Amino acid sequence: MTLVEMLEVNAKKFPEKPAIVYYDVKITYKELNETVNKLSNALTAMGFKKGERVGLMLPRVPELVASFLSIAKVQGIAVPISFELLSEKIRTILTDILPRCLIVYHLFLDLARRSLPSGLGIPIIAVGGGGKGEDISWADMLNGKSSDNPSLEVKDGDVVYLNYTSGSTGNPRGAVTTHSNIYWNTVASVDALKLTSEDVHICMFAPFAHPHEIFARPLYLGGTMVLIDKIYPKSLAEVISKHGVTCMMGLAPMYENLLDVLKLKTYDLSSLRVPESGGMYTRTELVKRFEQKVGVPIIPVWGSTETTGIAIANRPKEDILPGSIGKPCTSYEVRIVDDNDRELPPGEIGEMIFKGPAVVERYYEKVSGDKICFKNGWYQSGDLGRKDEKGNFYFVERKTGMMKVAGLKVYPLEIEMVLMEHPDIKEVAVVSARDKLRGEIPMAIIVTNDGIKLTEKEVQRFCKERLPNYKLPRIVEIRKSLPKTGGGKIDKKELQMEYA
Repeated sequence: MTLVEMLEVNAKKFPEKPAIVYYDVKITYKELNETVNKLSNALTAMGFKKGERVGLMLPRVPELVASFLSIAKVQGIAVPISFELLSEKIRTILTDILPRCLIVYHLFLDLARRSLPSGLGIPIIAVGGGGKGEDISWADMLNGKSSDNPSLEVKDGDVVYLNYTSGSTGNPRGAVTTHSNIYWNTVASVDALKLTSEDVHICMFAPFAHPHEIFARPLYLGGTMVLIDKIYPKSLAEVISKHGVTCMMGLAPMYENLLDVLKLKTYDLSSLRVPESGGMYTRTELVKRFEQKVGVPIIPVWGSTETTGIAIANRPKEDILPGSIGKPCTSYEVRIVDDNDRELPPGEIGEMIFKGPAVVERYYEKVSGDKICFKNGWYQSGDLGRKDEKGNFYFVERKTGMMKVAGLKVYPLEIEMVLMEHPDIKEVAVVSARDKLRGEIPMAIIVTNDGIKLTEKEVQRFCKERLPNYKLPRIVEIRKSLPKTGGGKIDKKELQMEYA
C-alpha cells in the first residue's frame, strides 16, 4: 500500500476528520488531499517527470506533509535536506541529487540560495513569504490549479524519498526508501505499539531525519497528527493537554525536560498513552519517574534511517526490563553477530544486523559504504548489542565508539549510565582520549544541574565505587552545554574531533 493510496482512502472514509492540527489550524483529510492534488498538478505543469527529485527545506509545518505527498503522487522522489548543515554540505547534496526544484521555508531561503550549485538553475518554491522575484510563492504555485487527482500509477516498489542519515560517522548518505519500506515499517509500528485510528500523534523528530514518521502512522490509520515547529517543554505540555495527544515520539532528554516543566505547573497529560523514546539510550530511572508522574512509562525503542524507523520495541502494558529496547517488530529479523558474521549466543555482545521488507537495500548512487552496510541481504547497523534468553535486545554502543584501554574493551555508554546516576549530573558524553601508557582512556564531558560545581576527583570517586579501575574516566571536563546534532542527539563526532 502506497502513501498515495493511504491519503485517498482517508479522504473518502474520513473527509471531515482532522488530518493535521497546527496550532489553531485544523486541516481535514479532504482539504489535505485537495492541497496535495493542486501541488501535484502544479508540478506536472512544470514538466515534472517520474523519478525526478525535489529538495525540501521545511520545518514541521503542514506544507512539509503536503509537499511530501504531492511529490509521491507525481511519482517523484522527495529529498528532505537539513537546514542545520553548512551551505557547502547542502551544495554537495544538491549536486548529488540534481533536484527538479526546491521547496523552502522563508527562514531558510538565504541558506538555500547560497547552497545552489552554479549553473544549474534550480527553481525555488518559497513557503511563508520572503521570496524574491525569481522565486515562486507557495500560494502562486497552487493558485488556479485543479484539485482533481492526477491519477498517475504509483507502485509499492517505487522510490518515494531519499532518507539522509545524520552523518555521525561521515558524510550524510541518502537511504533509498520505497513506499513498501514505509508501509512495512508502519504496519510493524502499529502492531507493536497497539495504535488505532483514534490516536492523536505528535512527533518531534527533525523534519529532515525520518520525516515520514511525522505522518505515516496517522495516515495509515486515519488518525490525527499534531504538528509543532518548536519543541520547548512548556509548548509540548500545552499541546498534549490542549489536543489530547495519545502518542508521542521523542528523545529521552525531551521527556526529562517535560518532567521539569511539570514540577513548575500542572498540565493534564492523562491522554498520553504511548510515550515512545528512541534515537538514544533511555535510562530505567527516567522510565519509572515518568510513569510515577504521568501514569504511563516511557517505551524505549530502537530504529535507524536504514530500517525506515523502529525495528525493535518494548510493548505498551508489558514489563520493561532495565536497559532493554524490547523485541523485534513484525517485518524485521534481527541477529547479533561477530566480526565474521557468525550469530552469537544470548548474552554475548556483537553487531546488530537487520533483514526484512522495511529495510532499505542501498544508498543513493551507490556511495562508498554500500558493501560494508549491506551484505548478503542484511543491513549491518554498526550498533553493538546483545540479547537475553527470552529474546529481549539491549543496545550497548556504536561500534565506532568502543575503545580499548590497555587492550580491554570499554563501552562509553556503560560509563555514561553510571555517571547519570549522580544527582548533580544533567548530561554526559564519554569519548576516547589518547594515552601513551594505555593507548586510549575514557574522558567524561559533563553538564551539571543548575551549574553545580563538580571536581574531577569527586566524579572519579563516584565512579570508583561502581566501575572497575580501567573503566574510570581519567579526564573529566565540566561544560555549560554539549553540542547536539540536528536530530537532538549529543554530537559525539564533534566532541571526538576536538580531542583527537
